[in-house]
Amino acid sequence: MEDNLDGPLIVQWARRAAAGLREKQTEINSLNVFPIPDSDTGSNMAHTMSAAYASSQEVDEENVVELTAALAGGAVRGARGNSGVVLSQVLRSLADTAARGPVNGEAIAAMLGQAVEFVKNSIASPVEGTVLTVLRAAADGAHESRATLRDVVDRALVAAEEALKKTPEQLPALAKAGVVDAGGRGLVVILQALQDVLTSSDATGEPDVEESAPDAPELEVMFFFTGSTEDMATLNSYLRKHGSSVAIARADERSATVHVHTTSAGQVIEKAFALGQVTDLRLEVLPDAEDDTRVVHPILVLVPNPSAADIFEGAGTVAVQPDAEQHEFERALRRLEHGPVAILTNGFDPSRLLSSGVVDTGAVDVIDTHSLVGGLAAIAVHNDTSDWEDDLADMADAVSAQRWENTDIEHLPQALSGLLATGGELVTILWDHTDGEADLDRLRESHPHVEIDAYQVEGLIPRVQVGVE
Repeated sequence: MEDNLDGPLIVQWARRAAAGLREKQTEINSLNVFPIPDSDTGSNMAHTMSAAYASSQEVDEENVVELTAALAGGAVRGARGNSGVVLSQVLRSLADTAARGPVNGEAIAAMLGQAVEFVKNSIASPVEGTVLTVLRAAADGAHESRATLRDVVDRALVAAEEALKKTPEQLPALAKAGVVDAGGRGLVVILQALQDVLTSSDATGEPDVEESAPDAPELEVMFFFTGSTEDMATLNSYLRKHGSSVAIARADERSATVHVHTTSAGQVIEKAFALGQVTDLRLEVLPDAEDDTRVVHPILVLVPNPSAADIFEGAGTVAVQPDAEQHEFERALRRLEHGPVAILTNGFDPSRLLSSGVVDTGAVDVIDTHSLVGGLAAIAVHNDTSDWEDDLADMADAVSAQRWENTDIEHLPQALSGLLATGGELVTILWDHTDGEADLDRLRESHPHVEIDAYQVEGLIPRVQVGVE
């Protein structure tokens, strides 16, 4: 085997990294005390890596340049939170490195070093004792070796682990909580996944590829298919062998919209293209089955659509639409541990949920958060270890202290300036804006002394909601 990462090995790395982050998601969330204790770093990194892996399934894995570009693009588009942004920049550096030649040991060392610069440029106020410190240590460790690819990765991982242990010495918030940096822990998981892939490959001499690996994320695959009646029947049979929730909605005898949940998205898509014409291809990472029975917080939130639900689910809550069916309410409640539950209204009427009969109203506290950004403010101060009544009061106080406004892209700068006129440290923006990086950069340049987090919510009406704390 050549001493470099080929396409199949890179795909394995992405798959194992996504699985590892999902497995460690709860642990990493519990470490998240800086810059704010919102317990979402693990969720954000797992979502971002899964989005990157999903994008890799849309391209030819033998083309390393195209593959790494797809990983980077998927991560950038799917990035959640600062930790997701950091991860996207690491994959962006991988793509940039792959475009210049083979991804060997020297290239991995260069990639990690370049990733440090990419991350520094993407964060408004870089702080030591965070994932940036761990990433820099990994780069330094990698540069100590010019031997094999495996040696470079081993040294990078050891250096990252040592740096992670020392992060409490650099950040008082970590020392006070007795934890290491959450983002740094996630980076170690990613480097460990790369080491595992190389170990497996060294042992067999061949890439460890499985058609339906147990740790591969399940994807929802949808596309419009055109082919003969025989092709349609062949595709239907193939989907039922390689997935679940199969649905084929025919437009006529030769065309249909196809839907399937599968851990073998690459093979499914390849089969569809081989049989007929495929258009409007879409992939989305599905939550793990185990996520259906475990959440981080005893909080149920009302949301307008699945896109908004993704954000709140990523923060460790259970999300449901206020007009959901009875069985959806029941499923949401089953995911919460027995005991007191807080319902965050987010500006929606909870009466249908409360009158559905699935909620024990004696064990439920409703907090009128007024808006989606209000719900996020409440979650940010929630503390599982606090007295329940104190915790409810803290969440309600956070909502009361937040100033928020509905607006649109054009008037967002004026709205934000008005909300910040009386002060503020943290800005949360929810918007239906598919290409908002340039707008976000301008806002950060105009307000360099505040932290600004933005999340895309498809179909948000009005198109922008902004909150200041």
